[in-house]
Amino acid sequence: MRTTRSGESALLLLDVIDLLADQNIECAVVGALAASIHGAVRASMDADVVLSVGVPQAEGIGRKLKTAGFHTELVRGDFDDPIAMKVFAGGPMDLLDATRAVTAAGSSLDLELVRRLAKRFGRAASESLEQLLKS
Repeated sequence: MRTTRSGESALLLLDVIDLLADQNIECAVVGALAASIHGAVRASMDADVVLSVGVPQAEGIGRKLKTAGFHTELVRGDFDDPIAMKVFAGGPMDLLDATRAVTAAGSSLDLELVRRLAKRFGRAASESLEQLLKS
């Protein structure tokens, strides 16, 4: 494990991504760390990752992470906590972070990929993304 003390969120994330990659599991980095990487700097003591897997597989991943020494929390999105909308600018802070990230990324932003990913979350997410890109 690369992490040796609290506050090393980026190293924590790299360790988790290595474990997920070994199992061919794709993930989306979200939250303050994702915003910081794209230019909207925010402090964070953790790393948030969204996986699109079934509950049994997510529980298995959680067990593997705990065995490797990680503290994990499995959170399923629901009506009151829609993970998909967090990924694609659901709340006011998310919108601000996403706007800053788009600005910071400039021409390096892969718009085709972002649009394709947004479509997976439905029409509302795609429309929200397009509105964000116009601003």
